[in-house]
Amino acid sequence: MRNIYLSQFDQRETTPFESSEEAWFWYCLCESLKNERTHGHEAKTIRPCESSDIAIAVKKLLREGTIRPEHLKVLTKYGFEQVPPHPHFGDSLKICKLWKEALSFLEGLLRKKGIVYCL
Repeated sequence: MRNIYLSQFDQRETTPFESSEEAWFWYCLCESLKNERTHGHEAKTIRPCESSDIAIAVKKLLREGTIRPEHLKVLTKYGFEQVPPHPHFGDSLKICKLWKEALSFLEGLLRKKGIVYCL
């Protein structure tokens, strides 16, 4: 992955994500907007990556076996719903655990790339 994705002529400052969860929700929203063919939306916050870079990171974790298909299923379902699973809303503890595990692994990778803030 590249660290800076903006044109050399674009001098706007980028803002990394606070967490992998925020990055994942942003990726899913971008994909939803692509699928709806919504155009002309100017983002207020410029991110240090393209949405495809989040997908590439997840695919890398899958390929390495760091996360499993059941992690991806949970990430996809809740990511496109734009809400994390929670036992209070009837989600099982297993689903919540898969969500947290996947995002934890993703966060490490995204921090290394400068996509998520490094504290």
